[in-house]
Amino acid sequence: MPEGTAPGGFEAFGRGGPVGLVLVHEIFGYTPIIRGVAASLAHEGFPTVAVDLYGGRTAQSLEGALAMQGALTEAHVLAMLDRARVEARARLDPGARVGAIGFSMGGGYALLGACRLPFDFCVDSYGRIEHPQEVNGLRGPLLLILASDDEKVTGWAFSALLPALNHAKRRVDVQVYPQVRHAFQRPGWEGHEDRAANDAWKRTLEFLGRVRSEPGYLPSAEAAASLPSPALSSGPPTRSHP
Repeated sequence: MPEGTAPGGFEAFGRGGPVGLVLVHEIFGYTPIIRGVAASLAHEGFPTVAVDLYGGRTAQSLEGALAMQGALTEAHVLAMLDRARVEARARLDPGARVGAIGFSMGGGYALLGACRLPFDFCVDSYGRIEHPQEVNGLRGPLLLILASDDEKVTGWAFSALLPALNHAKRRVDVQVYPQVRHAFQRPGWEGHEDRAANDAWKRTLEFLGRVRSEPGYLPSAEAAASLPSPALSSGPPTRSHP
């Protein structure tokens, strides 16, 4: 259960443990959908601080969402993420790790935050950043979830982001879901696809579980520069789903 909205525009779910998250919402704002994701992550054992970049407002249309996104500044977003990161770490066990996670716009901001701020890992679902070379700043592994029919993000990821990650020798786990579009994980969206969304959620939890249980999977900041080259996996999900 949530523990209320803290000063600075975020809401905290859960407490304690070795791994926590800062969740960044998509373009429509901090909606009940995103709030549900935060609660689900906490229920799975990953206390989460969800950021509200729009100050309590949500968009009812794509046009309105684009206008709200356009009013954001990078400085504001990074300041919010850093405050949420500090709050998340304070709610966890001593020595715990905190990662950034987000979807679409939020995925891009989560990745940017992981490049610029001392986050320990990142989960980016079909989000992009302006300068891929910033991945040199990543301190730990990245899970990148992509849709095959999303040229703006997936095409960019293969032409720019993955080469930058490879050059920087950062660890990345990539999953490309075939025949799905951008935002396929969002319930109610015209491009939502249950099977792919269920698998993406399962893979997210598996990634977080590895961060929590495998000491060698999450390097120290000092070791980040020697991370192995990315291992790319793509294609259809390999497990059965409801």
